[in-house]
Amino acid sequence: MSPTERNDRIGRNGRSVALAALLDMKNNDGYSNLILDKHLRAVHLDSREAALASVLFYGVLEKQLTLDHFLGLYLKSPQKKLDDTVRMSLRCGAYQILFLDRVPDSAAVNETVKILKQFGKRPFAGFVNGVLRNLAREKYSLLLPQGDTVEAWSLRYSVPEPLISLWIDAYGRDLTHRLLESFQDLPETFVRMNTLRTDADRLQNELTPYDASLLPLDFPPGAARLEYRGSPAILPAFETGLFHVEDLSAQLVCAIVAPQRGQRLLDCCAAPGGKTFTLAQMMEDQGEIEAMDLNLGRVRLIESGAQRLQLSCILARQGDATQSLFEAQSFDRVLCDVPCSGFGVIRRKPEIRYRPISQAQELPVLQYAILTNAAEALKPGGILVYSTCTLNPAENGQVADRFLSENRSFAPYPIVLPGIQRVLPEPEHQLTLFPFSGGSDGFFAAVFIRK
Repeated sequence: MSPTERNDRIGRNGRSVALAALLDMKNNDGYSNLILDKHLRAVHLDSREAALASVLFYGVLEKQLTLDHFLGLYLKSPQKKLDDTVRMSLRCGAYQILFLDRVPDSAAVNETVKILKQFGKRPFAGFVNGVLRNLAREKYSLLLPQGDTVEAWSLRYSVPEPLISLWIDAYGRDLTHRLLESFQDLPETFVRMNTLRTDADRLQNELTPYDASLLPLDFPPGAARLEYRGSPAILPAFETGLFHVEDLSAQLVCAIVAPQRGQRLLDCCAAPGGKTFTLAQMMEDQGEIEAMDLNLGRVRLIESGAQRLQLSCILARQGDATQSLFEAQSFDRVLCDVPCSGFGVIRRKPEIRYRPISQAQELPVLQYAILTNAAEALKPGGILVYSTCTLNPAENGQVADRFLSENRSFAPYPIVLPGIQRVLPEPEHQLTLFPFSGGSDGFFAAVFIRK
């Protein structure tokens, strides 16, 4: 059943859309932002209901372990498998009771039961009603486990224990705790101004009628924080190509690449194209960027974005970056922003925290294959940048160290970014940033120069 058909059947409101989107996430393992956007587009909610759908959807994803812990106190058999719709309904109701102060407990319970019936689960209505009423009655006496054990942190921050243990082993307890705390903050929206067509003052004039504010950053040039309650993609200034949305960490990677006007660049895992667009603007659209991706549909995203931004130096094509598809020693700069586990972007994609760590074990093999293959395309004296949006040494420093040890024609090249302070003892050619240490998201970069 499509999102439109389901919402036609169950009624159009924020709670039902959130539940439908959460079940879609559970059954299809997609990206949270794309799934929620799909369900919101399928209905026509007013701004208040759409906001409730977003808050409830992301809130349940972020607090899943915490919610299940408290709900388990009121289930006779907490480990017993519940119907997916029933369990997700309980989470939605519990989130409203425990975390949404403006929602009366009675409304949280009654609306949850009502929607459960609309979803075809009427036989479970009494059960869900009883669990949520007991939770509401005793919510002020509920406490999470205290202390600094991995188990306590897991329930307090709703992050699985194996991931917390990985970070403790890699970064120590203090940095891990700071990282977990940073995940409690709402992520800010960063954009890159199209410096070929506008500047901060002119762009702000375009945004003002829509109650959007632009806060330019000192570094990197062209970066700004955007304050706007809706989706930036619906702003006319976005549609006409005066800016594109790109996190600060991604823009810092582009600053590390530091392309020059007239150079030839390779972005070998480019989709959806944010870094490609920023690099093209840094080059003043003079030169050539070959932007490649494995998926043809995602290549089309690069092409459409370049067209919207009126960038002509980008050549987008489909290709497998692990294969020898590049002209040897023909590029001045090569960027390998490789597929990764994504543990640095948990604030934006909360579902990533629940993915088994075992899924990331094969990634370093793929990442190293992309890095070594793309390196062959670099000219002598050229710069090679390896980057990820994850916080996992096996995908970061270990891949970079292996590359240097097995590729003697390359040397480390130091990373210097104004205003950025290192929090890890790393070689000068490697940099790990956390959400609390200068980057909006967590990311890693390593830089090499061809001798």
